[in-house]
Amino acid sequence: MECAPRTVQKNAKYVCLAAKNCPVDKRRRNRCQYCRFQKCLVVGMVKEVVRTDGLKGRRGRLPSKPKAVPDSSSPVSNLLSALVRAHVDSNPPPSLLNCFKFKESPGSPPGDDAQHVRQFYDLLTRSMEVIRGWAQKIPGFTSLPKHDQDLLFYSAFLELFVLRLSYRSNPEEGKLIFCDGSVWHRLQCLRGFGEWIDSIVEFSASLQRMNLDVSTFSCICTLALVTERHGLKEPKKVEELQNNIVKCLRDGDGSSNCWSNHLSRLLEKLRELRTLCIQGLQRIFYLKLEDLVPPPAIIDKLFLDTLPF
Repeated sequence: MECAPRTVQKNAKYVCLAAKNCPVDKRRRNRCQYCRFQKCLVVGMVKEVVRTDGLKGRRGRLPSKPKAVPDSSSPVSNLLSALVRAHVDSNPPPSLLNCFKFKESPGSPPGDDAQHVRQFYDLLTRSMEVIRGWAQKIPGFTSLPKHDQDLLFYSAFLELFVLRLSYRSNPEEGKLIFCDGSVWHRLQCLRGFGEWIDSIVEFSASLQRMNLDVSTFSCICTLALVTERHGLKEPKKVEELQNNIVKCLRDGDGSSNCWSNHLSRLLEKLRELRTLCIQGLQRIFYLKLEDLVPPPAIIDKLFLDTLPF
């Protein structure tokens, strides 16, 4: 895909007019430049190594002999490549999406309230398994004390749940794509999620307007996880890992002049996530009070461990 090096060198910004999952093959590769570039990243291209014409013919991928291109073996490049890989591996590919239960603009979804509460809990617990697996693939995360790993994971889970769901979904069509690959319409989730689902869809629309590429989004997800939390046993280690991720963001941005403004916009999204996380906790609290379905033990632990008081 010859477009990739030129795309990076010119700092081109593309927009997908569909759902960011256009087919990219030999016959249809020119239909959507955005999806074509994202596929370049997925198959191994790292933007940091596309700097000069000296890499011509490598198609932007990491060279097989790192000594020939020192930049490609830098800690920042290696970390960024690992973050992108962890993100891609933890997301359901379009070919495996389960649309069996999805209905375009459904009326009143069938089933009683208890069924919808169980669906809510199931989607959270299945997402929790996937996101925990993703966290284990972040370089440096498993070297933290087990206490700190658990604290960071439970503190950030609802934020990551919303962030990842928002990035892969299609808010304009009301189509929500969860970590397990199941696809639901917003109205099918309303009775389980309550008003929280509307806040998520609204956040999804604003996030997608930013047109974040895979590498930037992978860094943002990691920053949502690796951040200062009260009670950490080794906060310095967490801060060091956090600083390395910020370096990935800065180096991958490509335009130092607007870096400060770009970073502030990204961090503002993380602040919005904190608010959405509180809404999620409020929903769990309401369902516990309603007591139609007892929450799974892991959801109860999440709720109790992340109460803001």
